[in-house]
Amino acid sequence: MVESLPVASETSAPASSVPEVAFVLELGRTLQTYGMNATTLEKAMGKVAAHLGIEGAIYVTPTAFLASLRVGSQPSKTYLQRVEAGSANLDKLAEAESVVDLVLEGRMNVAQAREYLAWIVVKPSRYPGAWVVAAFGLASGSMARIFGGGWREMALGAVLGLLVGLTVNFTQSRRSLAGLTPLAGGTVSALMAAFLVWLVPEASQFVLIMGGLIVLVPGLGLLVSMQELGTGNLVAGTARLGGSVLVFLLLAFGAGLGQRLGGVCFGVVPVEPQALPPWTLVATLPFLTLATLVIFQGRMKDYGWTLAATFLAWTVVALGSRHLGPEAGAGLAAWVLGAACNLYGRKAQRPAIVLLLPSLLVVLPGSLGFRGLNLLFNQQTLQGLQAGFQALTVTLALMLGLLVANATVPRRIW
Repeated sequence: MVESLPVASETSAPASSVPEVAFVLELGRTLQTYGMNATTLEKAMGKVAAHLGIEGAIYVTPTAFLASLRVGSQPSKTYLQRVEAGSANLDKLAEAESVVDLVLEGRMNVAQAREYLAWIVVKPSRYPGAWVVAAFGLASGSMARIFGGGWREMALGAVLGLLVGLTVNFTQSRRSLAGLTPLAGGTVSALMAAFLVWLVPEASQFVLIMGGLIVLVPGLGLLVSMQELGTGNLVAGTARLGGSVLVFLLLAFGAGLGQRLGGVCFGVVPVEPQALPPWTLVATLPFLTLATLVIFQGRMKDYGWTLAATFLAWTVVALGSRHLGPEAGAGLAAWVLGAACNLYGRKAQRPAIVLLLPSLLVVLPGSLGFRGLNLLFNQQTLQGLQAGFQALTVTLALMLGLLVANATVPRRIW
């Protein structure tokens, strides 16, 4: 679930000498940098511009926005602001969104707001790289239990997560390799899973691979695209959804390549994991929540609420899948979770996504999609198509649930 987000370009300096106009442009770039969807960004910039006495129109796409602005009797000017790819940071997203509230409430003037935005962009991430790599290990070990693994899979999954985290840290720290992060992560996860199972033959290779991959699934892109489609911004929503699909395909092909290499090098024989008591699954969720908060740079103040959202999602998807099937269970869980997070965002005046993104891991149908592709890679066409179709229907149910949640409990929009 670690993926690229727009980030302000080094060359995209303010295109206006008017402080108010420059601030609106800087605000738009910063909010888009850290994941605000197109519809909310247009409304936020429009509200701030109107508050500052600026007339204009704003159009947002996933990686850029157009702003036609006019101050007083001066002729309007059109500005194109382009953004590039960066990493998800929930802490900075919440900080940047708070600037909108502070300006609209008159508690911060333009000069102060510009200084605050500049500080948000340049301030170090809340958690250093070593913490994030360790969180990958904790998340992968926890997800191995959620995917049905035993103690062996949990221990080996933590080791595999560390290796995947190091791979992600290496590729994202180099501009030329950042786009290959999903492919590299999938390859390392599958290849090293084969190696670990070769060392410990009783472990399940499939559980290890899924535990290593799941954090790389593009959950934020999926969330934001659903928000954009649900509010009628079809261009931005479709483009962002297409980008999420591409990331998933890169993960799947990387995992397929790693499995082929692992099969040649280590000749792993598939085994079924030994099931653990149900209480171990409940005990795993707090560690998974902690890991995802660190990976997505969330605040520890949000840990309690995020843990509650994770337990809510897990409970609903477990009960719904048991009584209604996996498709209805995923859709119901997405609806309940999305509505609860939207309600939190409205009451706390914070982005709902700071709770929704970390807690979404227990709902995503990544294992079904990977299983389908894995079967196809091994010439089991019929079974692969069946698993792939089930993954597609679960994903569509998840998307529909998020759309219904946004319709029944609208997100906080200025």
